[in-house]
Amino acid sequence: MSIGSRLLARIWHLSAPCTRDIAEHHDIRVSMSDGIELLTDRYYPRGGERLPVILIRSPYGRSHQFRDLALIFAERGFQVLLQSCRGTGGSGGSLRPSFQEEQDGANTIDWLNRQPWYCGRLALLGTSYLGNAAWAAVHAAGPQIAAVTLHATLSDASAETYAFGGFTLEGCLVWTLQLTQPQLSGTVGLLFWGWIPHRTNPLRLPALDSLPLRDTDQAAVGRHVPWWQDWVDHAEPDDPFWTPLDFSAGVAAAPPTAMISGWHDIFLPWQIKDYAAMQAAGRPASITIGPWVHSALAAWGEGVRQALPLFRAHLLDQPPPLRAPVRLYVMGAEEWREYDSWPPPDTSPVAFYLSAGGGLSPKPPGPSEPGCYTYDPADPTPAVHGPRLSGVRPTGDMAQLESRSDVLLFTAEPFAANLEVIGPVSAELFFRSSLEHTDFFLVLCDVSPNRRCTNVCDGYIRIRPHRPSPSNDGIRHVHIEFWPTAYRFRQGHRMRIIVASGAHPRYARNLGSGEPMADAVTFAVAHQEIFHDPHHPSRILLPIGIGNDSPPRPTLVMRR
Repeated sequence: MSIGSRLLARIWHLSAPCTRDIAEHHDIRVSMSDGIELLTDRYYPRGGERLPVILIRSPYGRSHQFRDLALIFAERGFQVLLQSCRGTGGSGGSLRPSFQEEQDGANTIDWLNRQPWYCGRLALLGTSYLGNAAWAAVHAAGPQIAAVTLHATLSDASAETYAFGGFTLEGCLVWTLQLTQPQLSGTVGLLFWGWIPHRTNPLRLPALDSLPLRDTDQAAVGRHVPWWQDWVDHAEPDDPFWTPLDFSAGVAAAPPTAMISGWHDIFLPWQIKDYAAMQAAGRPASITIGPWVHSALAAWGEGVRQALPLFRAHLLDQPPPLRAPVRLYVMGAEEWREYDSWPPPDTSPVAFYLSAGGGLSPKPPGPSEPGCYTYDPADPTPAVHGPRLSGVRPTGDMAQLESRSDVLLFTAEPFAANLEVIGPVSAELFFRSSLEHTDFFLVLCDVSPNRRCTNVCDGYIRIRPHRPSPSNDGIRHVHIEFWPTAYRFRQGHRMRIIVASGAHPRYARNLGSGEPMADAVTFAVAHQEIFHDPHHPSRILLPIGIGNDSPPRPTLVMRR
């Protein structure tokens, strides 16, 4: 029993515990195949020696909020193993993020199979890195796992590091700081875990502007960090270096899984991809997406509420939970919806076209000259709001971005009725750049009648030579994936697209010089042309609900 577990149970509206009499065994040494020992704590109800086990593997230590989490499940009839990942929390070896988790997870399950108190029924629980470690164990030992609950995570650990081709500088540095500085303590640490980045602002802000990126870790923490050096040295997403971090091959055969995410979570696109893979394979899975950021306390609570009935069904043979496979919070409408699948079946992709004079319309554009702007990496276009680890508000006024000379704005007419966008969002952009190395960052926004512009979701892509190849006139065509969303544009509001070539420091600025990213220090200015004419119809593709009050005349996009 702890005050923390009781407090969290009340905040999260959990069912009453079966018992408060919990036995705790700390610092159990679990040997890996290479002789390294990982420290592990075991929690179980007294007298419940052979109850099913929930395994949680964490690089953030085993005390305070993680002990409270373990107690919540132990008090409700499970054994819990809380293990410190290699090189963390007193465990032996060195942390090399995600590289060792598949083997160490498999070795831990092998060890568990030899314990006299293990009944042969196992579930995994994980959020963020802990969830990726769970995916690694599923990849290695899937048939031995009865159920999994995953919050704000992804199966391919490399995907977010180089999201859509660009290095996620801010998120990677904030995470590095969290692993190399003392953790917040106690349950208060969990309640305010999302505030950790605010505490690191004095260190990390100067470091995020430093060059070369090879030395950014030293600028932030005073030394080179091995995994940071690995990350910046392997700047191509298809580099074989990243292959061992991709556990997605195990997703289609995963055990029953509950997934929880937020519309402003840094891993959302890839967690939805994991859910879609399970859905396509006919595997039992559910996903809940709320109006949350990565570290939201409410999302943690939703994860626990989803885990308890799932684990009771598959570990204790109780009736399975009854719910729709997909449960989404629709922002703007401020309500929850349930669906049978992702994307929701009653939506169709509708195109809104960029046009001359900053227009945005369902009508294809007429002849026009391209829009132009200049991007200077010495004064990079800033990231304003969005899915971040930095403690920045995920949504808010975009005036700081709109007022810059290195962006273009495209705005639709006011909507005559409410319009709901629910599902995957993307854009097709026709451009010509003076540089072969450049970036594009697009933001979908909601403009209220009082002209306040608020971000809804965004998309990014890094352009490399011949990816894509230009036409004879130098114009290139790219497909840009946005963060998925569920959002209601209200009657009288307008839709706006902001086009830019940077979102610093969320994505490392593209210096444009073509130098290796780790050591690049030379700036090159990019002169950008965005085309919007009949031969180059730049557009955003929105999943619009068939049941909208009065949707615009749709241009249905036929996928090849």
